[in-house]
Amino acid sequence: MKRQKQLAGRTGNLRCESGSIALEASLIMPIVLMVIIFFICLIRLSAVQMALHGTVSQTVRQMAANIYPVELAFDEVASSLPASGKPDSSSSMQKLPGLSFASDKLEEWLPSPAGPLMAAVLRGDWKAVSDTASTEIGRSVIEPLLRHEADQAILDPELLRLSKLSLPDFKGKTEAYVLVEAEYTFKLGFPFTKRSLIVREQAEERAWIRDSVPANSEGEETDQDHAHIQIISIEPDPLRPGRKARLIVQTDPCRALNLVIDYKSGRSEAKHIGETTADDTGRAEWTWLVSGNTTPGVWELSVSAADGTTVSRHFIVEKKSS
Repeated sequence: MKRQKQLAGRTGNLRCESGSIALEASLIMPIVLMVIIFFICLIRLSAVQMALHGTVSQTVRQMAANIYPVELAFDEVASSLPASGKPDSSSSMQKLPGLSFASDKLEEWLPSPAGPLMAAVLRGDWKAVSDTASTEIGRSVIEPLLRHEADQAILDPELLRLSKLSLPDFKGKTEAYVLVEAEYTFKLGFPFTKRSLIVREQAEERAWIRDSVPANSEGEETDQDHAHIQIISIEPDPLRPGRKARLIVQTDPCRALNLVIDYKSGRSEAKHIGETTADDTGRAEWTWLVSGNTTPGVWELSVSAADGTTVSRHFIVEKKSS
């Protein structure tokens, strides 16, 4: 009888302990699961950000390499339009009192993008308006390119969106860079919530456009000693390791030029690059062998003259085809 009472007491204690363990587990397990889900979301977010950066970098690289036809179209349209004698809006607006105060208040009161845009206009900065127009016009072209370059194993192409596009200054040639900013709607995936994060990445690349011709202080064309240098062509396009490449440049007749090529490994020491002299028509040409160990990517070459005039251009090296 006594043994039966002891066994019953032990059974009751075991039941109490198992019940307390189950209660503690039911209280702690949701917290542990939430921590695990949180770390999974962080890992996914990091992967999405890296994939988005790679997508934007590839897109802006493609745009920079193929924007020359856009410049030609712009020049053709600009040449057909009559010259406008409008005064410089920025200089005239800066003379009005209180514009700085008004622009700051507009930026605070009005929601984005209306507030920042109107504030930029009042300050005389038309670049923001130009970028906004470029973004809306180029959305139908750039977004399909972004989706094409996206890693679909990580990114959902339908959630990609162009948020900013900045084109080079085709008219003044003072800015020769293309900037692309994209945003991606990242779904958190937490239980009982449908909240999302907006991940943004941007990349900038120098565009392949003609360089401006220098002018002296009187606004006249430069003399013989400071004439322009224009890169005509780089063949083939893209370059391939182990094959020959050719660069053609147009400048003034009998002008001494120097070619420098920079790869990832450093400055190229290939034969037949370096100094040369333009012929009687102003044409200069280099032919060299691209090393078989050249790293694929986008690299830069520069052509300079003794007076310091320099023109640079990016070019693409692709790996050997199998």
